[in-house]
Amino acid sequence: MSHPTRVHAMNLLLERTASPRQVAGAIDEPLNNVTYHLNQLRKLGCIELVRTERAHGGRVVEHFYRATQRVYFDEEAWEALDEKQRLGVIGVILRIMSQDIAAAMASGTFFAGDGANVSRVPMVVDAEGWEEIAAVIQRATAELFEVEARVAERGAAAADIHAKVEMLQFRSPPPASAG
Repeated sequence: MSHPTRVHAMNLLLERTASPRQVAGAIDEPLNNVTYHLNQLRKLGCIELVRTERAHGGRVVEHFYRATQRVYFDEEAWEALDEKQRLGVIGVILRIMSQDIAAAMASGTFFAGDGANVSRVPMVVDAEGWEEIAAVIQRATAELFEVEARVAERGAAAADIHAKVEMLQFRSPPPASAG
């Protein structure tokens, strides 16, 4: 999962079923590159073949996949990545987040209904406080997964709100001095 193309493809396949051609178009990557990475994801059990369709006058069989797992790096998985891999994953996730926000703003759904939240909380903390923040984010993520599981138990027919929860925790440089 350490390759940015795989992260991007998995995020797309979590939201919809798609063919390698559709994934390549959506994430702006060459088809042969996407096909290679989708094959790797399939071998790893991260995606599954949902259906095939004849395309191009029946000369080509197009394969359609969906994700069977979510893209989530726990602390152990994150520590297994080297710095270059981490930067690649972060870059893709930030790009996806930016696209999510832009699409919601453009469609008018960003603040539709009740409960939308945008928070920015600049803080100065010590090492212990940093760890506490990380724990809050980890607990919140686990609780979000639990909410999704409860929704699934209630039945997919009732699930009609498409939601995205995007959280960040990062160290920032100190503010520029005012003098």
